[in-house]
Amino acid sequence: MRFKELNFAFVLISLLTLAACTGGQKRNLEIDTRSIEIEPVQIKRYEQALFAIKPDSLKAGLKAIAPQFQVFLNVDLDDTLNIIQLHQFITEPANIELFGLVSKSYPDMKVIEEGFTEAFKHFQFYFPEKELTNISTYVSGLMYELPVQFFDKHMIIALDMYLGSDIEQYRKFRFPLYKIDRMNRDYIVRDGMYDFYYYHFIKVPGENILERMISNGKHLYYLDAMMPDLPDHIKIGFPEEKLRWCFANESNIWSFMVQNELLYTSDAGSMRKFFTDGPFTTQFGQQSPARIGEWLGWQIVRSYMNNNRQVTLQELIGNNDMQLIFKKSKYKPAR
Repeated sequence: MRFKELNFAFVLISLLTLAACTGGQKRNLEIDTRSIEIEPVQIKRYEQALFAIKPDSLKAGLKAIAPQFQVFLNVDLDDTLNIIQLHQFITEPANIELFGLVSKSYPDMKVIEEGFTEAFKHFQFYFPEKELTNISTYVSGLMYELPVQFFDKHMIIALDMYLGSDIEQYRKFRFPLYKIDRMNRDYIVRDGMYDFYYYHFIKVPGENILERMISNGKHLYYLDAMMPDLPDHIKIGFPEEKLRWCFANESNIWSFMVQNELLYTSDAGSMRKFFTDGPFTTQFGQQSPARIGEWLGWQIVRSYMNNNRQVTLQELIGNNDMQLIFKKSKYKPAR
């Protein structure tokens, strides 16, 4: 069974009522963070310190900055092989060019630091017993699969993966266009906080499509709480028009999943169709986004939290009874 497109009039009506539909699904997550005291985030710029070293005095320069950047330089700097590798990295023309682009795009990190500070305040509000993390940036040499990583209580961010969609290098290396659309400054704090979930919580993937939907939905609801003012399309990483398509077609998407008995299947091929990143979901056509299952799970979890207001965020994240969450969500797709 293939998805049937809605007629124009129905889509128009759906879009006009979109605000009312989405507003009803969301619990108010706005909190006053002014009384939450944390150290303001100060991001360390490893790439600036590294590329400022003259290649002919690399060892001495590395030893000078190593105490400040142990997360990157916790190696034997008297080992010739380590020095050779770092020399090759900072003298590689492509990396020098990337450093120049990073320096131009991010002369300072003030806005990003403010974004992380506010998100960390939200995190402390919900999880006061858990620790925050230091943040450093670097030039990765286009390590696009891992723009944010965690090492030894440090979050490290590859700024060369957030230079904007018009950067020639991204197309030169044939990065997928749907990924390039997300490789800009709007996603830095979002990606950091999204991966911060893995840093603190165990994410149970789920054994079937419904369970995976809800597991991913819990993760996105956590982002709702950490960054309540962030637009939904950035939270989930969809183009705006494709997110609008999801809301306009929510009832049809749900009907497709139910009628084709997909909710309780654990078939790997079916899982990939609804959770793998890409330009669109084949079953719904090119106007749809990929990862439809993730978006649908997000709406189920929002419905669960809206209909069970006594449940805290901590309890939601700790609850791995996905079937119970689904039952108590009383989820009904917007029409």
